[in-house]
Amino acid sequence: MEFTFMEDDNGDELFDLAKDYFKDGDHIKALEVLEDLSLDQGNDDPVEGIHVNYFQGTIFRELAGDSENNDVKVTYLLASVECYSRNLGLSAFSAGTLFLLAQQIESVLYYKQSVRKAKEGLYKAVSMQEGESVNKEREELMSIIEHAELRIAESKTRVDSPVENCEQQVRESKENGETRKSEPDLFKRLRSYWAGLNVEIKRNFMKVSTAELRSYVEGIYSTGGRDALEQVLTSAKEDRKWRFWFCRTCSVKFSSPEECKSHFEQQHGAEFKPSSAKDITKRISKVWTRKILVGGWDPVDAVAAIQLIKNRLEDVKAFAYENGWSKDWPLAADKERSELLKEIQSLLVSFCDHKILSCSVRDWVMHFLVQHLENLEVSKHILTDCRLVETPQSICFLECGELNQILDFLKNIKCERDDGTDLVCRAVDSFYAGTRVKEKIDFDPQFSFLLLDKRLLQCKIARFDDEGIINVFDHNVHYAKAHAQGDDILSWLFDKSSQDESIPFPTPIRAHNLDIWIAVLRAVQFTCRTLGTKYAKKLQYLDYDAALTGAKNLCISEDVKRKNLHKDHWNSYASLLCKRCKERDAGDSLTTKAFLCVVRDVLKGASYPTLDFPDLEDYLTVIHGSTNLSDELVLKSLDLLKFVVNLLVPLIDSKILLIENSRINLLNGLIRLSVFDYRSYIGQPMKEVMLDRILDMESKVKAAATEEDISLEKEADILFEKEAEEEKKLQSKKKKKKNKSNKVFSANVCLHMSSESSVNLEPGVTSPLLKTAEEDSMEPEDTFSSESGQTSLNTINQEDATKDMENMPGEDSFSEHLEFAHGEAANRYRSALDMTLKALLNIKALEKDLVYNRQPFHGNLEEQVPYALQDFFSAFVSEQITEKGLYNYLLRNIFASLEEIHSMSSDAAGVVVAILEFCHFWKSPERESLVTRLFTLEEYERMSCRKCRRKPNYPEQSSYGIVMAADSIVDLKCALGNIKFEDVLKVIRMEGEMMCDVKTGGCGTTNFVHHTISRCPPIFTIVLEWEKNETEKEISETTNALHWEIDISMLYEGLEPNTNYRLVSMIGCVEEGEFICMAYTKNRWVSLRHETLAEEVVGNWKSVVRFCGERKLRPEILFYEATRSMA
Repeated sequence: MEFTFMEDDNGDELFDLAKDYFKDGDHIKALEVLEDLSLDQGNDDPVEGIHVNYFQGTIFRELAGDSENNDVKVTYLLASVECYSRNLGLSAFSAGTLFLLAQQIESVLYYKQSVRKAKEGLYKAVSMQEGESVNKEREELMSIIEHAELRIAESKTRVDSPVENCEQQVRESKENGETRKSEPDLFKRLRSYWAGLNVEIKRNFMKVSTAELRSYVEGIYSTGGRDALEQVLTSAKEDRKWRFWFCRTCSVKFSSPEECKSHFEQQHGAEFKPSSAKDITKRISKVWTRKILVGGWDPVDAVAAIQLIKNRLEDVKAFAYENGWSKDWPLAADKERSELLKEIQSLLVSFCDHKILSCSVRDWVMHFLVQHLENLEVSKHILTDCRLVETPQSICFLECGELNQILDFLKNIKCERDDGTDLVCRAVDSFYAGTRVKEKIDFDPQFSFLLLDKRLLQCKIARFDDEGIINVFDHNVHYAKAHAQGDDILSWLFDKSSQDESIPFPTPIRAHNLDIWIAVLRAVQFTCRTLGTKYAKKLQYLDYDAALTGAKNLCISEDVKRKNLHKDHWNSYASLLCKRCKERDAGDSLTTKAFLCVVRDVLKGASYPTLDFPDLEDYLTVIHGSTNLSDELVLKSLDLLKFVVNLLVPLIDSKILLIENSRINLLNGLIRLSVFDYRSYIGQPMKEVMLDRILDMESKVKAAATEEDISLEKEADILFEKEAEEEKKLQSKKKKKKNKSNKVFSANVCLHMSSESSVNLEPGVTSPLLKTAEEDSMEPEDTFSSESGQTSLNTINQEDATKDMENMPGEDSFSEHLEFAHGEAANRYRSALDMTLKALLNIKALEKDLVYNRQPFHGNLEEQVPYALQDFFSAFVSEQITEKGLYNYLLRNIFASLEEIHSMSSDAAGVVVAILEFCHFWKSPERESLVTRLFTLEEYERMSCRKCRRKPNYPEQSSYGIVMAADSIVDLKCALGNIKFEDVLKVIRMEGEMMCDVKTGGCGTTNFVHHTISRCPPIFTIVLEWEKNETEKEISETTNALHWEIDISMLYEGLEPNTNYRLVSMIGCVEEGEFICMAYTKNRWVSLRHETLAEEVVGNWKSVVRFCGERKLRPEILFYEATRSMA
């Protein structure tokens, strides 16, 4: 269809521009121009409006064809139907689109509408000149009618199949599964870098300078981006809100959904109301709804009740009613009536739930009741006095016949309408989701910094911020107490789903979802058009009903006249009605037409009202031929038609309410689509600025680390030379032994970690840090294996290991080598050191940190302990620790270094502390040490005096974990019952009371202490102190009381619930003084012992409890790892 003229030259140019945009595939621009044209010319203009409506309808129909999303496709088709429906000349296009829509959602409703529109198109085509295009159009319309009527007939026997929906769900599930990808390398790298930053740097990172953002935006997007950003910042400063509602047609902003709704209803035809308020269909009140929902609906003994009304009316008036129901009425034990009443209640409740129970339906039911009781000599006036017309309990007075009539009537009311509204709303939700933002963004008082949501420093944000209020804070105060315990800020930076990709910055706001926005507006308008049609039908029936009443009154007035006239002078009812028609045949009002239709239907004996008015001459011919109809048949016909009309009007009201529900849902969807959030608009440039900043920070650290590596390598070379000279002097004083080191260390050995690579030794070359074979002997070859990023020990048979040692002649055992050690204390210390290192190596968070943060130690280069530890961890990370005998050599190196500076009488806790203290050297100027990042608890103790209300501030205290007596755990379990391990820990910590310090003005009262921590470290350590004389049963009970997973939010206030940690390794001691490591690896617990890397499989936690009891193994050190770091 082509239109070649428009009366307005400017409109003609704009129309051509819209066509050019559409040809170029820019439907957004085309719709913008057409929307402007529709505002200027009017949608319903018979000449000008048809151009815009046809073109817009065509665009939406093509968009529907291109869309792969069924919900969006239906939305576009509805919009196309509305555009075509605005002009009678487009009926053929409307019919075709309605048929497509009906096929898309299998809607009988739209099949019927397509038939109706196709018939309109055929009627129009009859008046057109014959031609090829006209004939083709007629054939298409006839085909639509034929196929649509066939589908309507088939629908009466069709059973819907859920297969398609199931396939869609499976397909969506599969697609969602395929989109789950591993984290990008950049994200992993930055997450590791972020974990090492100190708290202040993290807090400062949350500020985004508006000047920096302006500079970035102008550099990327030029002046257009700068102007768009200025518009955002100006709006934020003036309105103090990020969110607003925007009409894409008028380009008007609104501050609330109510304003937006009012605008759509008043300016864009998003509401329909009949001209007279009395004709508006109304729902029943909330009071009546409550009466229907809460009633008992038990059948009343009508005979006994009527006797009460007749004989004891005053008592009946005094009956007590609760929510419209009285227990004073006599009940009847009638099963059949009871079942009918329950069925009626079920239908009424369903109508209430769907908000389609109209006052007219209620009135019809109550009128039916009044008529029934009046037949039993109970007047309406008395029923009103007894309050029976105010309650649905009056329905319970009816007998089975009347109840069945009510039930049959109610079953004609439909609760649902297959108009596709649910699909449109679902499409709206998918677009609306892109505009919602979870993160708050505030400003400093000068509006020079955007302050990102501090919750991103702690955890993921679960709820959306649908208010978008902008607060003003001093950024130093705002972030002062923010816990920086997670890396969710990085997840947010990399998250593409948190931004609305439909409007990339700096696209004009009006273009945001413009196509779907206009489509939903058209869907709302189409629903209002349908409402108008239904109201017009209702008004026709009301006029028809008034005409019936007029005809009946005419007959009644004739009855009055007949009392004073002889029968020969009586006028028949039919002749009176015909006479009145002749008096009105010149009129063209709706009232006149309704009366003419009534007379025709009465004289023809019609059982159903006909509202179409034929040619006047044909009409008069029909009625003149029926003037001999008897009065009895006339009255009977009038009563029948009255009864039918009284049924039809309430049913139409229910349909109107059903359509009104669709209108409300679609309008609410349009309001949601109108939401615009500047946070999603500027979110991407903000993220890009922040990513650039953190990448710049990381690159500076890398550059500094590279320079430091070069310097350290030079210092290490000097140190190597000095050690080599000392080695030669020492070797000359000892007996010469065979050198076996070249055989054992045939592979390259990684010495010191750096950010780039490790220092490798060539075969046959031994580092001065590695003692020669003249001093040391080697353990037979044992290996580590790394699986899925978690280190675990390979199972090695003890006998095989012993056999390997025997097959290595000339090598001394590890225990024989340490003849110089301090007896049992040294052996105990060496065992504790070995088990501590093995326990640490089983912690995934530590392994990840070692891999991502290969920084050398800082501090005194003369101290061997840091370098010995670094050699150990370097070999572990590089997997060179699997080389033959290397583990025991590195362990011996650490032990020899510690022997000189640390007491050999220390227990396992002392060894752990010693290792962690030395690891504090592992840091850089801009990064916290490895220990601070992973192990350190920054704890605050807070006390509020219950007597004097003083709240003294205590300084932050650092620790590696908590210490408690082992026997107190079982004692509390016995005293308090089966409580969780974290509850036991909480009770034990509550016993530590603090006195309100008198010296600082306190009252001296003891109070409970509240514990908080500034961040949750990835590793949480618990130390248990034992009496050393526990029985096997006591050890088993204590171990059993330990839980594999704990929630430390029970120990520290202010943490998110379910801050869970899981036990990954523990160190225990047996009576002989030997330490054993229990490690959880490969989904089961294993036992690791000293002087061997062989592991013994223990099994599940119950097996661990049994193992500890049988071997009298007392768990002393428990290493828990945050579950989020294990993911």
